[in-house]
Amino acid sequence: AATAIVTLALGIGANTAIFLLTWSIVLRSLPVPHPDELVRYTFRKGESEIGLTYRQYEAISKRQRALSSMFAWDKSEATLRIGSQASKVPIAFATGSIFSTLELRPAAGRGFAPNAGEPGVALVPEALLSYDYWMQQFHGDPGVIGRVLDVEKTSATIVGVLPRGFDGVSADQHVDVMLPLSFERTMDGKNAMIDQQGSFWLTVMGRLRTGETLQNAQANLAAIDKQISDEADPKHIFLLSGFFADYKLGLESGRGGRSWLRWKYEKPLLALEILCCLMMLLCAVNVALLIVSRVTGRLHEFAMRNALGASRGRLMAQVMTETLILGACGLAGGALLGWELARVLVGMITDPGSTAQLKLDAGMVVFAFTAAVSLGTALAAGVWPAWRASQTAPARDLKQGVNSSSSHRMGRWIIPVQVALGLVLLNTALLMASTLMAYLRQSSGFNAGHTVLADLQLENAAVSETNAPTRATGFLHQVESAPGVEAAALMTMAPINGGFSVGDYYTRDSAGNLHVNKQLWPESISESYFNVLGTRIIEGRGFAAADASGDKVCVLSAQAAKFFFPGQDPLGKYLNAGDGTEKEKESYRIVGVAEDARMSSLLEPAPLAAYFQIGRVSGLSFQYTTIAVRAENAGLGADTLRNVYARSFPGAPQPRIWKFSDAIAYDLSRQRLLSGVSGGFALLALTLVATGLYGILGRTVTERRREIGIRMALGAERRQIVAALAKSAALRVGVGVVAGALLAAAGGRLVRSLLYGVTPGNPWVALATLALLVAVLGLAFVFPAGRAASVNPMEAIREE
Repeated sequence: AATAIVTLALGIGANTAIFLLTWSIVLRSLPVPHPDELVRYTFRKGESEIGLTYRQYEAISKRQRALSSMFAWDKSEATLRIGSQASKVPIAFATGSIFSTLELRPAAGRGFAPNAGEPGVALVPEALLSYDYWMQQFHGDPGVIGRVLDVEKTSATIVGVLPRGFDGVSADQHVDVMLPLSFERTMDGKNAMIDQQGSFWLTVMGRLRTGETLQNAQANLAAIDKQISDEADPKHIFLLSGFFADYKLGLESGRGGRSWLRWKYEKPLLALEILCCLMMLLCAVNVALLIVSRVTGRLHEFAMRNALGASRGRLMAQVMTETLILGACGLAGGALLGWELARVLVGMITDPGSTAQLKLDAGMVVFAFTAAVSLGTALAAGVWPAWRASQTAPARDLKQGVNSSSSHRMGRWIIPVQVALGLVLLNTALLMASTLMAYLRQSSGFNAGHTVLADLQLENAAVSETNAPTRATGFLHQVESAPGVEAAALMTMAPINGGFSVGDYYTRDSAGNLHVNKQLWPESISESYFNVLGTRIIEGRGFAAADASGDKVCVLSAQAAKFFFPGQDPLGKYLNAGDGTEKEKESYRIVGVAEDARMSSLLEPAPLAAYFQIGRVSGLSFQYTTIAVRAENAGLGADTLRNVYARSFPGAPQPRIWKFSDAIAYDLSRQRLLSGVSGGFALLALTLVATGLYGILGRTVTERRREIGIRMALGAERRQIVAALAKSAALRVGVGVVAGALLAAAGGRLVRSLLYGVTPGNPWVALATLALLVAVLGLAFVFPAGRAASVNPMEAIREE
């Protein structure tokens, strides 16, 4: 009973955890009326998606004819002061039309005016609290309406509370405070994204008019697509033939809102759900084996009850009742295990240092799914044993007691099924592990070491733009001189964070040929950048203190050097800002070439990059930079940052700090999730397959002990007894291996899109799968074989 309950709990727990994530990320609808009427605008290139600009939103809203209303939304973070306490909280900017589009009814107070937040409309600095934040911070006090919130450097009046359960338009973007969209201009000043036609940042959603369909809306969008691009970007700097020419506007269902987690994990979670089904089938088979063994040992009891008048239905009901009790116990243990496992998995897919985290929705749907899985598994495990119990015959079983052929019949189908399912799970786990290792083996251009990073938003520390360069470099020098710090550097964008940076740069060779690249990644850095992040200089040198005056200099990545100077030595030559059609804006003398680095993600190729000195790039604001610190250990680096920041900017909220190694782990979180969970499934599967084979063979030896003794008394050698047992087991295992290989081949095609550096039919993976399976099954065979070989003929013959 304990073994059956643990087996069920493990299987149900894994299913619960994966379904809880799938429901929260993929399946759950927005908690608003009629979510199926919602649509969402997309801007994609293949599987890559970015937001829309405000100009695109304006152009769409003027021309679309299929929607009754639409809104624009974006999430961010802001420093919120309540009394003397300052903290970072997740916030959102939204147009006032969000209330009519989503049909939201505030839990207290009111919402924004319909045109609130639109450019050209006078900004009214108002704020709405999420229901949870209202309860946590203000204990549901209705008197909070009318109070003033200190947000960044300005204030906003609380006018309402969002409906209970609604805290954003996606599972991974819950917010505490919502502000009008144009409030972003107040917070970010001249860097406000709302005023930049190249800022692709907005989630745009709408509600279909009565009688309209998603297909009609898509057709309407296709008809006005070029007009939208022309109006949003008249000079085609970004759209059509510009930077994002390969990105296309689209429209899809907005039932679940917009979620980066859904985009990233929808396919992996689907694959894991399939593996969960196989795992539960394997658990059901093993529990069935346990129950059959128990029933087989009680055939004398069932035969006696049948002789005394018990019907076959009564006997089946007894076995099914016992099985369902086991299922109920497994459900209780599995639900608790699944919840804890889901929390661990959420930690794996959460951006390090983020204030927002996926909220698991353990509602009735999840409970019903878990109960259905438990009931289904218990029924599947108990049907055949119950039928076997009902087939007892008093005349036969009262004399025979134990049916010597039961284990043989069980082994004919249970062992092949177990081996086939185990092989599929093990093969999938090895494919996923190979994918993760392939990503880790490739050159990233970085060395995480004991490096920590922090966002320096000096504007939040009341540092003016004029003073920002002096204050930022002064802060850097204090950190560098702290005990235990090996090096520190400033940069405009943290690496491996999913962002992107592009710019126009060109060179002109001696023949007058122009080499222009509009997708070059410009990165402004301080002198120690390459030392801190471990990017190697492969030619020339990095930056030095002397470069602060005289010619402006730069370092190119290896690919950029080959592009701009094919077949030439780039050192000493110049890289120019612009596209070569206008007067040169800035020129930079090339002093070094660095190895290629995967700036945005380890999953994407290294871009062509150019590194500039952070103090010598026109238009660069020091108010939003990142500092990286390499210290004796990561904890010391983080503590140093906090202490120096508190001294340098008293009263300012602490910056977001994260380990570089955590950023890399998060970047590969999809691969880690697949590898870790499928590996756990494979380990459990091997355990169940081994115990199943051991149980079948062990019971076979017990039931055939008298037969073995007689054969040995008639001259059979021990090795012949073991060989006969091995032949029987090998036949069953062989059938399972063939069936499992066919299933694994079909499953490999399903997960092909999730693989990297390995193919589904990789022979080395197949050999490793077979070798591991055979090794585990070999261990399971050793003990029953030893028992069979050690049977004493005289003792066995004398036994009843």
